[in-house]
Amino acid sequence: MKITTQSDLQNLINNQIEESLILEYKAAPALENSQGKKKEMSKDISAMANSNGGTIIYGIAEFQDEQRKHLPERIDSVDRTKFSKEWIEQVINSNISPRINGIVIHSIQLTSGTDDVVYVIDIPQSDTAHQANDLKYYKRFNFQSVAMYDYEIKDVMNRLTHPVIDLTFEIEKRTFEVGSNNYFQSFNQPKPKEYKTIYELKVWAKNNGRVYANYINSNIYVPDVIVNKDANPSNDMYAQFYAENTIRDLFDVEWNGVSSPKEKYGPARYDPILPGRSMKIETIKILNPEHHLAKEVSWRLNADNSPERTGKITISEIPITEVE
Repeated sequence: MKITTQSDLQNLINNQIEESLILEYKAAPALENSQGKKKEMSKDISAMANSNGGTIIYGIAEFQDEQRKHLPERIDSVDRTKFSKEWIEQVINSNISPRINGIVIHSIQLTSGTDDVVYVIDIPQSDTAHQANDLKYYKRFNFQSVAMYDYEIKDVMNRLTHPVIDLTFEIEKRTFEVGSNNYFQSFNQPKPKEYKTIYELKVWAKNNGRVYANYINSNIYVPDVIVNKDANPSNDMYAQFYAENTIRDLFDVEWNGVSSPKEKYGPARYDPILPGRSMKIETIKILNPEHHLAKEVSWRLNADNSPERTGKITISEIPITEVE
């Protein structure tokens, strides 16, 4: 999810995108120049890096009532003359150990004033554990940064020894012309154009670790209302899909008669995923997802000797690409 403009920020508020394991909102006072606030910043940012990575936005206030907790209420601008991007970077680097590589701080200029900004901090998943300035290690859990157990710290530090596979998603939208109305044809009238739109959910496995993944298998849970046209729109049921990185090589084509080729495949085998590479492992035909933006797609995945990984993403966070 790329957030680079004030319009992107407003869309989060308009669509009521809730905080998650990879998204957190902070009102402007979270950047106060005090030891307490710096401690909180080091805790939240190190927790993101120790977990799956994610985005923290400084400049969006949440609702305070219990029913709407973790939902964005409004833009709460930060004064760039008091808190610059360089100041934030210095606080992060001096309060988290070891330093987190790859953090990107975006400054979004607001129309409310020349010094009004919102800071969007993109934090990568790290390949080691990072300690906050209170000498504790944190992770993301249920919208919060919580202290890690010893075995969890060791697991994070072992990211250098096993693959770290995460799933990413993209929706392809394709519109094409279909058949025409026979009534018009019978009267030799021009054929009116009719169009049909189809949607496909593309699932990619990305290796964010330092060693290659030989074998992966995953279970993907997609809201029933976007795969089943007869589903009740108000239900919370999910359809389950299984995906893995197996392929079969085409090694021969046998011709039956004159025009009917019969393809011959070799045995199924695993196609390893190298560090930093992605592989498409599943394509799921879905209904119009724009009617169910608040629903979530979730997944569970195993890869070689790695601990099981899980994740989820709201449909509104999945990019939609129009293709011809």
